[in-house]
Amino acid sequence: MWIVIILVCSAPYAESCSVITGEQLLTTKERCFEVSILKAHETLKLSGVYQAKPFCQIVPEGVIL
Repeated sequence: MWIVIILVCSAPYAESCSVITGEQLLTTKERCFEVSILKAHETLKLSGVYQAKPFCQIVPEGVIL
């Protein structure tokens, strides 16, 4: 299973960044990146967002979120 992660920054400084995760697990890496990229593009449209980078992280079996 995979979880969407987006690094969102309000300025070009590391201190302005936050990590946002998705609420659901996705079954494939490919689908995770499709969703992550889409969400990052949507986030960039918000005022105050300088940068949004899409990522995905595998969640090992047996780990409960």
